[in-house]
Amino acid sequence: MKAAVFHGPRDVRFERIDRPVLKEGEALLQVRACGICGSDLHTYRHGMFLQLGNPLESGRVLGHEFSGEIVEIGGDVSGVNIGDRVVSVGVGANAEFIKLTPMMIDSLVPFDESVSFVEAATTEPLATSLHAARLGEAKDGETHVIMGAGIIGLGILQCIKASSSASVILVDLSSKRLAKARELGADVTINAGDKNAVDEVLALTGSTQLNVVEAVQGNVDAVYDCAGFGKNFKGISVLEQAMSMVRQNGKVVVVAVFEQDVTIDYNMVVRKGIRVVGSWAWSREEFIEAFHLISSGKVDRKPLVSHTFKLEQASEAYETQLLAEEAIKVVFTP
Repeated sequence: MKAAVFHGPRDVRFERIDRPVLKEGEALLQVRACGICGSDLHTYRHGMFLQLGNPLESGRVLGHEFSGEIVEIGGDVSGVNIGDRVVSVGVGANAEFIKLTPMMIDSLVPFDESVSFVEAATTEPLATSLHAARLGEAKDGETHVIMGAGIIGLGILQCIKASSSASVILVDLSSKRLAKARELGADVTINAGDKNAVDEVLALTGSTQLNVVEAVQGNVDAVYDCAGFGKNFKGISVLEQAMSMVRQNGKVVVVAVFEQDVTIDYNMVVRKGIRVVGSWAWSREEFIEAFHLISSGKVDRKPLVSHTFKLEQASEAYETQLLAEEAIKVVFTP
């Protein structure tokens, strides 16, 4: 079968590999759509998170946010039928077929033709966004700032707007992604390449100087760090910026993964009573709710899929996902 195989940093190749062989209780899914995730990019750039790939004799197959059609069943598998359109999570979906283990089968969400395979494949990142948005607890009348307008940051925007009338400010370096944020309902967007994001947010929301620790107190209720700290980034981290923006007893939700260590002024954390909350993945209930947001039309994911590629274009697909000014979400359609 066809597959995109990762061999090392910046080295993903189109190859033909063996089709999975089923055991009792397993099912075979023909992959119809699989997105390239941010964690896949960390692997692609630096060889991080190798456990998120299915190992082969040489290399491994990445891809864990996917949808497809059941084409084979191993023995008696309850609740699964040939031809079912389903969305699930696992590893190794940058391929024509993926074997679904009993645990993966338990996570299946079936859907009908009213939702496309490409839309369904964005359920997993939306569930990650939903989990972060819930931690931020947006309420009507509040102001929330999202740092990073990739698929997760834009998903948080969608989740906040689907559940409240909170004002949302999006910060990013990509004019294309900021334009998409405005299209999806962002109240204000700031290009951090053109303006100082902290100064702009404080000018919009007001601020107070806390002379005890020379810290700035903003009036933002919650800030979501969807940018992290890249291995080659120089300057003030987004996490530090977030702490300057947030109000007394406000919340900073850390969603991104960090490729290098960040220095934090813990005196600011203490003085301002900042609640720093880590946000990782999602619960089963959040995964189902994320899909229902898509299927009900409360959240439209179609505008976020900027590119689709065949597996034969594996290298081009990964390189495109790296281009923040051009791509938002790249999806394989095997």
